[in-house]
Amino acid sequence: MHTHLEKDLDNLKESMYKMLDLSVDALKESIESLRTQDIDRAKQVIKNDKKIDKFENAIDEECIKILVTRQPAATDARLIHSILKINTDIERIADLSAKIAKQTVKIGKQKLLKPLVDIPRMSEICIQMLKDVLESIVTMNAELAEEVILRDDILDDINTQLYRELITFINENPSILSQALCLIEVSKSLERIGDHIKNIAERSIYYIEGKNIRHKGR
Repeated sequence: MHTHLEKDLDNLKESMYKMLDLSVDALKESIESLRTQDIDRAKQVIKNDKKIDKFENAIDEECIKILVTRQPAATDARLIHSILKINTDIERIADLSAKIAKQTVKIGKQKLLKPLVDIPRMSEICIQMLKDVLESIVTMNAELAEEVILRDDILDDINTQLYRELITFINENPSILSQALCLIEVSKSLERIGDHIKNIAERSIYYIEGKNIRHKGR
């Protein structure tokens, strides 16, 4: 029979999973709105960000409440502290998705200066990383979390490559400066999303194994 603490922790994890799903949806919608240049869709992503902010606050409050009222033992306390940190990263991912949507609004119906290849690819990598880091938490699989961390380097490389390409476009044709800067911002946002997913993976390893690998060289 579940104790009150176990029920609280189950509910807390379920809330975290729901918020992660919302952030995945926000990322998907932001990139799709850019790909299709659907301004209304982009504006909806921006609007929905406030809902995710409220979700984050509710999870933070629940974490504090459990820590104070249930006084969990070491392993459970580690889970709660991990969720507090993960919660912040998930909210940042949603914020960055809204930032991408804002670039879509800025670009509007302008003809895209190049086919969108690298940006959707970065988005797909981020989404798969998010799915895998969630699975690592659910299944207590630290090895999968480690794999997610390594994939962040791929996003860094694509971001650097795309930045150089777009700067070259600007040098060759200064009239495309505004749109090129928007696309650079989108790429940078995706790279930062990768950093936040990496943080989540590191937190999941801390929860699973009790090892703090943040800021350590690999």
